[in-house]
Amino acid sequence: MGFKESIRACAKRSTHHFIGLGFWQAWQMVMLCTSAIIPDGGEGSRLKSIALFATTAGYLVVIAAYKIRPRLSSSPRALLGAGAAMAAGTFLMLFVAFISDAGLKFVALVFALALMSWGNAALLIMWGELWETLATGRVGQHLYLSYAFAFVLFFIAIALPHPIGGLFACLFPLASCLILKSCASEPRRRPTSAPLRLEDVPFKQLIAFIVLLSTLWGVSQKITPQFVTPPSSPFFLAESMFVAGVAIAALAANLALTSPESESIALYEPIAPAMALGIVALAILPEQWAPIGNGLLTMGVYCLDMFLMLTATDLAFRTGISAALIFGGTVVASRIGTTVGTFFASFVLGNELDDIAKLTLAVISLGVIVAASTLLFSKADLMKIYEARDARSASSAGENPTSTVSKTGKTPATVSIYQNESASGAAVLAMPLTIEAQCTIVVDRAGLTAREAEVLELLVRGRTVQDICDELTIAKGTAKHHVSNIYRKLGVGDRRSLYDVVESARE
Repeated sequence: MGFKESIRACAKRSTHHFIGLGFWQAWQMVMLCTSAIIPDGGEGSRLKSIALFATTAGYLVVIAAYKIRPRLSSSPRALLGAGAAMAAGTFLMLFVAFISDAGLKFVALVFALALMSWGNAALLIMWGELWETLATGRVGQHLYLSYAFAFVLFFIAIALPHPIGGLFACLFPLASCLILKSCASEPRRRPTSAPLRLEDVPFKQLIAFIVLLSTLWGVSQKITPQFVTPPSSPFFLAESMFVAGVAIAALAANLALTSPESESIALYEPIAPAMALGIVALAILPEQWAPIGNGLLTMGVYCLDMFLMLTATDLAFRTGISAALIFGGTVVASRIGTTVGTFFASFVLGNELDDIAKLTLAVISLGVIVAASTLLFSKADLMKIYEARDARSASSAGENPTSTVSKTGKTPATVSIYQNESASGAAVLAMPLTIEAQCTIVVDRAGLTAREAEVLELLVRGRTVQDICDELTIAKGTAKHHVSNIYRKLGVGDRRSLYDVVESARE
Protein backbone atom coordinates (compact mmCIF):
# COMPACT_ATOMS: atom_id res chain seq x y z
CA MET A 1 0.00 0.00 0.00
CA GLY A 2 1.47 3.35 -1.08
CA PHE A 3 1.07 6.78 0.45
CA LYS A 4 -2.10 7.67 -1.49
CA GLU A 5 -3.66 4.33 -0.66
CA SER A 6 -2.90 4.80 3.06
CA ILE A 7 -4.52 8.23 2.97
CA ARG A 8 -7.63 6.76 1.36
CA ALA A 9 -7.70 4.00 3.97
CA CYS A 10 -7.48 6.58 6.74
CA ALA A 11 -10.31 8.54 5.17
CA LYS A 12 -12.50 5.43 5.14
CA ARG A 13 -12.01 4.91 8.85
CA SER A 14 -14.46 6.64 11.17
CA THR A 15 -13.22 10.06 12.27
CA HIS A 16 -16.22 11.33 14.20
CA HIS A 17 -14.71 10.31 17.53
CA PHE A 18 -11.75 12.56 16.75
CA ILE A 19 -13.80 15.49 18.03
CA GLY A 20 -16.43 13.86 20.25
CA LEU A 21 -14.69 14.52 23.55
CA GLY A 22 -14.07 18.11 22.41
CA PHE A 23 -17.72 18.99 23.08
CA TRP A 24 -17.42 17.69 26.64
CA GLN A 25 -14.14 19.56 27.21
CA ALA A 26 -15.54 22.79 25.70
CA TRP A 27 -18.41 22.61 28.19
CA GLN A 28 -15.87 22.42 31.04
CA MET A 29 -14.01 25.43 29.72
CA VAL A 30 -17.12 27.55 29.19
CA MET A 31 -18.70 26.57 32.51
CA LEU A 32 -15.71 27.12 34.80
CA CYS A 33 -13.68 29.76 32.96
CA THR A 34 -16.19 32.24 31.52
CA SER A 35 -19.33 34.19 32.40
CA ALA A 36 -21.38 32.58 29.60
CA ILE A 37 -23.22 30.31 32.08
CA ILE A 38 -22.22 31.49 35.56
CA PRO A 39 -21.69 35.27 35.81
CA ASP A 40 -18.43 36.73 37.10
CA GLY A 41 -18.19 38.67 40.33
CA GLY A 42 -18.44 37.72 43.99
CA GLU A 43 -21.47 35.44 43.81
CA GLY A 44 -20.40 34.05 40.45
CA SER A 45 -16.94 33.14 41.77
CA ARG A 46 -18.51 31.31 44.68
CA LEU A 47 -20.86 29.50 42.34
CA LYS A 48 -17.96 28.36 40.15
CA SER A 49 -16.15 27.03 43.22
CA ILE A 50 -19.32 25.18 44.24
CA ALA A 51 -19.69 23.83 40.70
CA LEU A 52 -16.09 22.52 40.78
CA PHE A 53 -16.78 20.81 44.10
CA ALA A 54 -20.12 19.41 42.86
CA THR A 55 -18.65 17.96 39.66
CA THR A 56 -15.94 16.25 41.73
CA ALA A 57 -18.66 14.76 43.93
CA GLY A 58 -20.40 13.59 40.77
CA TYR A 59 -17.44 11.35 39.93
CA LEU A 60 -17.58 9.82 43.40
CA VAL A 61 -21.28 9.02 42.90
CA VAL A 62 -20.62 7.35 39.53
CA ILE A 63 -17.69 5.38 40.98
CA ALA A 64 -19.82 4.23 43.94
CA ALA A 65 -22.57 3.06 41.56
CA TYR A 66 -20.31 0.97 39.30
CA LYS A 67 -21.35 -2.30 41.00
CA ILE A 68 -24.94 -1.65 39.97
CA ARG A 69 -23.95 -1.04 36.35
CA PRO A 70 -20.26 -1.92 35.75
CA ARG A 71 -20.30 -0.48 32.22
CA LEU A 72 -22.45 2.62 31.83
CA SER A 73 -21.84 2.80 28.09
CA SER A 74 -23.54 -0.58 27.62
CA SER A 75 -26.86 1.14 28.32
CA PRO A 76 -28.15 3.54 25.62
CA ARG A 77 -30.53 5.01 28.21
CA ALA A 78 -27.68 5.81 30.59
CA LEU A 79 -25.73 7.43 27.76
CA LEU A 80 -28.60 9.58 26.52
CA GLY A 81 -29.63 10.31 30.11
CA ALA A 82 -26.17 11.62 30.96
CA GLY A 83 -26.16 14.01 28.01
CA ALA A 84 -29.72 15.18 28.67
CA ALA A 85 -29.07 15.71 32.40
CA MET A 86 -25.92 17.71 31.70
CA ALA A 87 -27.70 19.88 29.13
CA ALA A 88 -30.78 20.41 31.33
CA GLY A 89 -28.66 21.33 34.35
CA THR A 90 -26.69 23.83 32.26
CA PHE A 91 -29.90 25.38 30.92
CA LEU A 92 -31.31 25.72 34.43
CA MET A 93 -28.06 27.20 35.74
CA LEU A 94 -28.29 29.93 33.09
CA PHE A 95 -31.45 31.32 34.67
CA VAL A 96 -30.84 30.70 38.37
CA ALA A 97 -29.54 34.26 38.77
CA PHE A 98 -32.87 35.65 37.53
CA ILE A 99 -34.98 33.87 40.19
CA SER A 100 -35.97 36.38 42.88
CA ASP A 101 -37.42 34.02 45.48
CA ALA A 102 -34.55 32.83 47.73
CA GLY A 103 -36.04 29.42 48.51
CA LEU A 104 -36.90 28.65 44.91
CA LYS A 105 -33.48 29.88 43.80
CA PHE A 106 -31.75 27.52 46.23
CA VAL A 107 -33.81 24.53 45.06
CA ALA A 108 -33.15 25.37 41.40
CA LEU A 109 -29.41 25.73 42.10
CA VAL A 110 -29.18 22.37 43.88
CA PHE A 111 -31.18 20.65 41.14
CA ALA A 112 -29.05 22.22 38.39
CA LEU A 113 -25.78 21.22 40.11
CA ALA A 114 -27.04 17.67 40.68
CA LEU A 115 -28.00 17.23 37.03
CA MET A 116 -24.77 18.74 35.70
CA SER A 117 -22.54 16.84 38.12
CA TRP A 118 -23.99 13.41 37.44
CA GLY A 119 -24.24 13.94 33.69
CA ASN A 120 -20.72 15.35 33.45
CA ALA A 121 -19.16 12.48 35.40
CA ALA A 122 -21.15 9.73 33.70
CA LEU A 123 -20.42 11.04 30.22
CA LEU A 124 -16.68 11.23 30.80
CA ILE A 125 -16.58 7.76 32.38
CA MET A 126 -18.40 6.40 29.32
CA TRP A 127 -15.79 8.01 27.05
CA GLY A 128 -13.19 6.27 29.21
CA GLU A 129 -14.93 2.94 28.68
CA LEU A 130 -14.62 3.51 24.93
CA TRP A 131 -10.90 4.32 25.10
CA GLU A 132 -10.30 1.29 27.33
CA THR A 133 -11.36 -1.11 24.58
CA LEU A 134 -10.87 0.89 21.36
CA ALA A 135 -8.65 -1.16 19.01
CA THR A 136 -6.75 1.68 17.40
CA GLY A 137 -3.33 3.02 18.24
CA ARG A 138 -4.51 6.57 17.62
CA VAL A 139 -6.41 7.28 20.83
CA GLY A 140 -3.81 9.93 21.69
CA GLN A 141 -4.50 11.67 18.39
CA HIS A 142 -8.23 11.54 19.13
CA LEU A 143 -7.61 13.24 22.46
CA TYR A 144 -5.36 15.98 21.06
CA LEU A 145 -7.73 16.72 18.18
CA SER A 146 -10.71 16.78 20.54
CA TYR A 147 -9.01 19.28 22.82
CA ALA A 148 -7.92 21.43 19.87
CA PHE A 149 -11.53 21.42 18.63
CA ALA A 150 -12.71 22.34 22.14
CA PHE A 151 -10.83 25.65 21.85
CA VAL A 152 -12.73 26.43 18.64
CA LEU A 153 -16.05 25.84 20.40
CA PHE A 154 -14.85 27.85 23.39
CA PHE A 155 -14.06 30.94 21.33
CA ILE A 156 -17.38 30.71 19.51
CA ALA A 157 -19.24 30.50 22.83
CA ILE A 158 -17.51 33.53 24.39
CA ALA A 159 -17.98 35.57 21.21
CA LEU A 160 -21.76 35.15 21.39
CA PRO A 161 -23.79 37.55 23.56
CA HIS A 162 -25.32 36.39 26.83
CA PRO A 163 -27.35 34.18 27.11
CA ILE A 164 -26.89 32.87 23.55
CA GLY A 165 -23.33 31.72 24.35
CA GLY A 166 -24.66 29.76 27.32
CA LEU A 167 -27.48 28.26 25.27
CA PHE A 168 -24.90 27.23 22.67
CA ALA A 169 -22.92 25.49 25.41
CA CYS A 170 -26.07 23.59 26.43
CA LEU A 171 -25.79 21.71 23.14
CA PHE A 172 -22.25 20.47 23.82
CA PRO A 173 -23.19 17.53 26.10
CA LEU A 174 -25.85 16.35 23.66
CA ALA A 175 -23.41 16.46 20.73
CA SER A 176 -20.75 14.59 22.73
CA CYS A 177 -23.32 12.00 23.78
CA LEU A 178 -24.55 11.39 20.22
CA ILE A 179 -21.01 11.06 18.85
CA LEU A 180 -20.12 8.60 21.61
CA LYS A 181 -23.23 6.56 20.81
CA SER A 182 -22.20 6.40 17.15
CA CYS A 183 -18.86 4.87 18.21
CA ALA A 184 -20.58 1.67 19.40
CA SER A 185 -19.62 -0.16 16.21
CA GLU A 186 -15.93 0.75 16.37
CA PRO A 187 -13.56 -2.26 16.54
CA ARG A 188 -12.58 -3.24 20.08
CA ARG A 189 -9.47 -4.92 21.40
CA ARG A 190 -9.76 -8.29 23.08
CA PRO A 191 -8.79 -8.97 26.71
CA THR A 192 -5.06 -8.55 27.14
CA SER A 193 -2.70 -11.51 26.91
CA ALA A 194 -0.30 -9.71 29.25
CA PRO A 195 -2.36 -9.16 32.43
CA LEU A 196 -1.14 -6.99 35.28
CA ARG A 197 -1.89 -6.75 38.96
CA LEU A 198 -2.46 -3.21 40.18
CA GLU A 199 0.14 -3.69 42.91
CA ASP A 200 2.76 -4.48 40.25
CA VAL A 201 2.65 -0.97 38.77
CA PRO A 202 3.41 2.42 40.36
CA PHE A 203 -0.26 3.40 40.60
CA LYS A 204 0.14 5.28 43.88
CA GLN A 205 3.00 7.29 42.38
CA LEU A 206 0.80 8.09 39.38
CA ILE A 207 -1.99 9.36 41.64
CA ALA A 208 0.48 11.43 43.66
CA PHE A 209 1.94 12.87 40.44
CA ILE A 210 -1.53 13.89 39.25
CA VAL A 211 -2.54 15.38 42.61
CA LEU A 212 0.69 17.36 42.97
CA LEU A 213 0.59 18.95 39.51
CA SER A 214 -3.17 19.58 39.75
CA THR A 215 -2.63 21.33 43.09
CA LEU A 216 0.00 23.50 41.47
CA TRP A 217 -2.48 24.31 38.70
CA GLY A 218 -5.13 25.29 41.26
CA VAL A 219 -2.68 27.62 43.00
CA SER A 220 -1.58 29.17 39.71
CA GLN A 221 -5.11 30.05 38.64
CA LYS A 222 -5.62 32.10 41.77
CA ILE A 223 -2.18 33.74 41.67
CA THR A 224 -1.70 34.31 37.92
CA PRO A 225 -4.18 37.24 37.64
CA GLN A 226 -1.85 39.20 39.94
CA PHE A 227 0.68 39.26 37.11
CA VAL A 228 -1.74 41.31 34.99
CA THR A 229 -2.73 44.98 35.27
CA PRO A 230 -5.59 45.30 35.80
CA PRO A 231 -6.15 41.77 37.23
CA SER A 232 -9.66 41.63 35.71
CA SER A 233 -8.49 42.35 32.16
CA PRO A 234 -11.20 40.93 29.85
CA PHE A 235 -8.60 39.92 27.28
CA PHE A 236 -6.32 37.97 29.60
CA LEU A 237 -8.38 34.75 29.54
CA ALA A 238 -8.93 34.86 25.77
CA GLU A 239 -5.25 35.52 25.08
CA SER A 240 -4.18 32.72 27.45
CA MET A 241 -6.61 30.28 25.85
CA PHE A 242 -5.41 31.28 22.39
CA VAL A 243 -1.81 30.45 23.36
CA ALA A 244 -2.89 27.11 24.87
CA GLY A 245 -5.07 26.25 21.88
CA VAL A 246 -2.34 26.97 19.34
CA ALA A 247 0.17 24.93 21.35
CA ILE A 248 -2.17 21.93 21.63
CA ALA A 249 -3.01 22.14 17.92
CA ALA A 250 0.74 22.07 17.20
CA LEU A 251 1.15 18.99 19.42
CA ALA A 252 -1.79 17.33 17.65
CA ALA A 253 -0.18 17.99 14.26
CA ASN A 254 3.17 16.67 15.48
CA LEU A 255 1.56 13.51 16.85
CA ALA A 256 -0.24 12.91 13.55
CA LEU A 257 2.94 13.42 11.51
CA THR A 258 5.33 11.39 13.67
CA SER A 259 2.93 8.54 14.60
CA PRO A 260 4.97 7.40 17.63
CA GLU A 261 4.87 3.75 18.59
CA SER A 262 3.90 4.67 22.17
CA GLU A 263 1.36 7.48 22.42
CA SER A 264 1.41 7.37 26.21
CA ILE A 265 5.02 8.61 26.23
CA ALA A 266 4.16 11.25 23.62
CA LEU A 267 1.38 12.56 25.88
CA TYR A 268 3.56 12.44 29.01
CA GLU A 269 6.57 14.32 27.65
CA PRO A 270 5.06 17.84 27.21
CA ILE A 271 3.49 18.05 30.69
CA ALA A 272 6.42 19.12 32.88
CA PRO A 273 8.21 21.29 30.26
CA ALA A 274 5.02 23.22 29.43
CA MET A 275 4.17 23.92 33.07
CA ALA A 276 7.77 24.85 33.90
CA LEU A 277 8.06 27.19 30.91
CA GLY A 278 4.75 28.78 31.87
CA ILE A 279 5.99 29.54 35.38
CA VAL A 280 9.31 30.91 34.10
CA ALA A 281 7.48 33.11 31.59
CA LEU A 282 5.21 34.52 34.30
CA ALA A 283 8.18 35.19 36.57
CA ILE A 284 10.58 36.91 34.15
CA LEU A 285 8.57 38.34 31.24
CA PRO A 286 6.88 41.77 31.34
CA GLU A 287 3.26 41.70 32.48
CA GLN A 288 1.92 42.25 28.97
CA TRP A 289 3.32 38.81 28.13
CA ALA A 290 1.61 37.12 31.08
CA PRO A 291 -0.94 35.38 28.78
CA ILE A 292 1.97 33.41 27.27
CA GLY A 293 2.94 32.06 30.66
CA ASN A 294 -0.64 31.30 31.66
CA GLY A 295 -1.32 29.75 28.25
CA LEU A 296 1.64 27.39 28.63
CA LEU A 297 0.46 26.44 32.11
CA THR A 298 -3.01 25.75 30.70
CA MET A 299 -1.51 23.67 27.92
CA GLY A 300 0.51 21.68 30.46
CA VAL A 301 -2.46 20.83 32.67
CA TYR A 302 -4.59 19.90 29.64
CA CYS A 303 -1.77 17.60 28.52
CA LEU A 304 -1.91 16.13 32.02
CA ASP A 305 -5.65 15.54 31.58
CA MET A 306 -5.16 13.79 28.23
CA PHE A 307 -2.29 11.74 29.61
CA LEU A 308 -4.33 10.45 32.54
CA MET A 309 -7.27 9.71 30.22
CA LEU A 310 -5.12 7.48 28.03
CA THR A 311 -2.95 5.90 30.71
CA ALA A 312 -5.71 5.25 33.25
CA THR A 313 -7.96 3.56 30.67
CA ASP A 314 -5.02 1.48 29.41
CA LEU A 315 -4.34 0.48 33.01
CA ALA A 316 -7.98 -0.53 33.44
CA PHE A 317 -7.64 -2.67 30.31
CA ARG A 318 -4.38 -4.25 31.49
CA THR A 319 -5.66 -5.08 34.99
CA GLY A 320 -9.26 -5.95 34.14
CA ILE A 321 -10.48 -3.48 36.78
CA SER A 322 -13.48 -1.33 35.90
CA ALA A 323 -12.68 1.91 34.08
CA ALA A 324 -15.09 3.62 36.48
CA LEU A 325 -12.69 2.78 39.31
CA ILE A 326 -9.30 3.32 37.68
CA PHE A 327 -10.12 6.16 35.30
CA GLY A 328 -12.71 7.72 37.60
CA GLY A 329 -10.26 7.55 40.48
CA THR A 330 -7.56 9.43 38.59
CA VAL A 331 -10.07 12.11 37.55
CA VAL A 332 -11.14 12.53 41.17
CA ALA A 333 -7.48 12.81 42.19
CA SER A 334 -7.00 15.56 39.62
CA ARG A 335 -10.09 17.46 40.76
CA ILE A 336 -9.15 17.14 44.42
CA GLY A 337 -5.71 18.53 43.65
CA THR A 338 -7.19 21.50 41.77
CA THR A 339 -9.68 22.19 44.59
CA VAL A 340 -7.00 22.01 47.29
CA GLY A 341 -4.72 24.31 45.29
CA THR A 342 -7.50 26.84 44.73
CA PHE A 343 -8.48 26.99 48.39
CA PHE A 344 -4.84 27.08 49.52
CA ALA A 345 -4.13 30.06 47.27
CA SER A 346 -7.30 31.83 48.37
CA PHE A 347 -7.10 31.39 52.12
CA VAL A 348 -3.39 30.87 52.84
CA LEU A 349 -1.47 32.89 50.26
CA GLY A 350 -3.99 35.73 50.14
CA ASN A 351 -5.06 38.01 47.33
CA GLU A 352 -1.91 40.10 46.99
CA LEU A 353 1.73 38.97 46.86
CA ASP A 354 4.77 41.19 46.57
CA ASP A 355 7.46 40.59 43.95
CA ILE A 356 9.69 38.62 46.34
CA ALA A 357 6.80 36.33 47.29
CA LYS A 358 5.91 35.77 43.62
CA LEU A 359 9.50 34.88 42.76
CA THR A 360 9.76 32.54 45.75
CA LEU A 361 6.52 30.83 44.77
CA ALA A 362 7.79 30.43 41.19
CA VAL A 363 11.03 28.79 42.39
CA ILE A 364 9.14 26.43 44.68
CA SER A 365 6.74 25.55 41.85
CA LEU A 366 9.62 24.72 39.52
CA GLY A 367 11.11 22.47 42.18
CA VAL A 368 7.79 20.70 42.60
CA ILE A 369 7.49 20.09 38.84
CA VAL A 370 11.04 18.74 38.55
CA ALA A 371 10.60 16.47 41.58
CA ALA A 372 7.22 15.20 40.39
CA SER A 373 8.48 14.30 36.89
CA THR A 374 11.82 12.78 37.92
CA LEU A 375 11.55 11.36 41.43
CA LEU A 376 7.82 10.72 41.83
CA PHE A 377 6.66 9.46 38.43
CA SER A 378 9.21 9.37 35.62
CA LYS A 379 9.04 8.00 32.09
CA ALA A 380 10.55 4.74 33.40
CA ASP A 381 7.67 4.45 35.88
CA LEU A 382 5.20 5.04 33.06
CA MET A 383 6.63 2.17 31.01
CA LYS A 384 6.08 -0.23 33.93
CA ILE A 385 2.35 0.10 33.23
CA TYR A 386 2.92 -1.32 29.73
CA GLU A 387 5.34 -4.12 30.62
CA ALA A 388 4.45 -7.76 29.99
CA ARG A 389 5.32 -9.45 33.26
CA ASP A 390 4.24 -13.04 32.86
CA ALA A 391 7.30 -14.19 30.88
CA ARG A 392 9.67 -12.36 33.20
CA SER A 393 7.96 -13.78 36.28
CA ALA A 394 8.35 -17.28 34.86
CA SER A 395 11.99 -16.66 34.15
CA SER A 396 12.70 -15.32 37.63
CA ALA A 397 10.93 -18.34 39.13
CA GLY A 398 13.33 -20.70 37.37
CA GLU A 399 10.90 -22.02 34.77
CA ASN A 400 11.86 -22.73 31.16
CA PRO A 401 9.63 -20.77 28.76
CA THR A 402 8.94 -22.76 25.62
CA SER A 403 10.14 -20.08 23.27
CA THR A 404 12.55 -19.47 20.46
CA VAL A 405 12.21 -15.69 20.66
CA SER A 406 15.20 -13.75 21.97
CA LYS A 407 15.20 -10.10 22.98
CA THR A 408 17.03 -9.39 19.76
CA GLY A 409 14.33 -11.12 17.75
CA LYS A 410 16.74 -13.76 16.39
CA THR A 411 15.92 -17.42 15.93
CA PRO A 412 18.42 -19.89 17.47
CA ALA A 413 20.36 -22.00 14.98
CA THR A 414 19.44 -25.18 16.82
CA VAL A 415 16.37 -26.20 18.78
CA SER A 416 16.78 -28.08 22.03
CA ILE A 417 14.47 -30.54 23.75
CA TYR A 418 14.11 -30.21 27.50
CA GLN A 419 11.96 -31.60 30.28
CA ASN A 420 8.96 -29.76 31.68
CA GLU A 421 6.69 -30.82 34.54
CA SER A 422 3.05 -31.50 33.67
CA ALA A 423 0.17 -30.85 36.07
CA SER A 424 0.37 -34.46 37.30
CA GLY A 425 4.09 -34.18 37.99
CA ALA A 426 5.16 -36.55 35.23
CA ALA A 427 8.14 -35.49 33.15
CA VAL A 428 7.34 -34.97 29.48
CA LEU A 429 9.40 -33.91 26.55
CA ALA A 430 8.56 -30.43 25.21
CA MET A 431 9.68 -28.86 21.99
CA PRO A 432 10.06 -25.06 21.91
CA LEU A 433 7.55 -23.36 19.66
CA THR A 434 8.73 -21.58 16.55
CA ILE A 435 8.42 -17.83 16.12
CA GLU A 436 5.68 -18.37 13.54
CA ALA A 437 3.68 -20.57 15.93
CA GLN A 438 3.97 -18.14 18.81
CA CYS A 439 3.01 -15.19 16.62
CA THR A 440 -0.03 -17.13 15.39
CA ILE A 441 -1.14 -17.68 18.98
CA VAL A 442 -0.76 -13.98 19.75
CA VAL A 443 -2.59 -12.99 16.55
CA ASP A 444 -5.55 -15.23 17.41
CA ARG A 445 -5.74 -14.03 21.00
CA ALA A 446 -5.48 -10.32 20.22
CA GLY A 447 -7.55 -10.36 17.05
CA LEU A 448 -4.86 -8.81 14.86
CA THR A 449 -5.58 -8.24 11.19
CA ALA A 450 -3.72 -10.12 8.46
CA ARG A 451 -1.45 -7.14 7.80
CA GLU A 452 -0.81 -6.62 11.53
CA ALA A 453 0.11 -10.32 11.76
CA GLU A 454 2.77 -9.80 9.08
CA VAL A 455 4.11 -6.73 10.86
CA LEU A 456 4.16 -8.57 14.20
CA GLU A 457 6.32 -11.38 12.85
CA LEU A 458 8.75 -8.88 11.32
CA LEU A 459 8.94 -6.93 14.59
CA VAL A 460 9.67 -10.09 16.55
CA ARG A 461 12.43 -10.95 14.07
CA GLY A 462 14.09 -7.64 14.89
CA ARG A 463 13.07 -5.61 11.84
CA THR A 464 12.95 -1.83 12.04
CA VAL A 465 10.01 0.25 10.80
CA GLN A 466 11.97 1.05 7.64
CA ASP A 467 12.68 -2.66 7.10
CA ILE A 468 8.95 -3.34 7.41
CA CYS A 469 8.19 -0.62 4.85
CA ASP A 470 10.65 -2.14 2.41
CA GLU A 471 9.55 -5.76 2.87
CA LEU A 472 5.79 -5.08 2.74
CA THR A 473 5.99 -2.14 0.30
CA ILE A 474 3.96 0.21 2.48
CA ALA A 475 4.37 3.85 3.51
CA LYS A 476 6.24 4.66 6.70
CA GLY A 477 3.15 6.24 8.27
CA THR A 478 1.16 3.10 7.52
CA ALA A 479 3.82 0.90 9.08
CA LYS A 480 3.93 3.06 12.20
CA HIS A 481 0.16 2.89 12.44
CA HIS A 482 0.23 -0.92 12.26
CA VAL A 483 2.92 -1.03 14.97
CA SER A 484 0.89 1.33 17.17
CA ASN A 485 -2.24 -0.79 16.68
CA ILE A 486 -0.33 -3.95 17.61
CA TYR A 487 1.04 -2.35 20.78
CA ARG A 488 -2.42 -1.17 21.76
CA LYS A 489 -4.16 -4.50 21.12
CA LEU A 490 -1.49 -6.31 23.14
CA GLY A 491 -1.47 -3.64 25.85
CA VAL A 492 2.29 -3.00 25.65
CA GLY A 493 4.38 0.11 25.09
CA ASP A 494 7.72 -0.98 23.63
CA ARG A 495 9.55 -3.73 21.74
CA ARG A 496 10.85 -5.41 24.86
CA SER A 497 7.33 -5.94 26.24
CA LEU A 498 6.18 -7.07 22.80
CA TYR A 499 8.88 -9.74 22.78
CA ASP A 500 7.77 -10.83 26.27
CA VAL A 501 4.17 -11.28 25.11
CA VAL A 502 5.21 -13.40 22.13
CA GLU A 503 7.77 -15.31 24.19
CA SER A 504 5.15 -16.32 26.73
CA ALA A 505 2.59 -17.44 24.13
CA ARG A 506 1.28 -20.96 24.73
CA GLU A 507 -1.35 -23.08 23.03
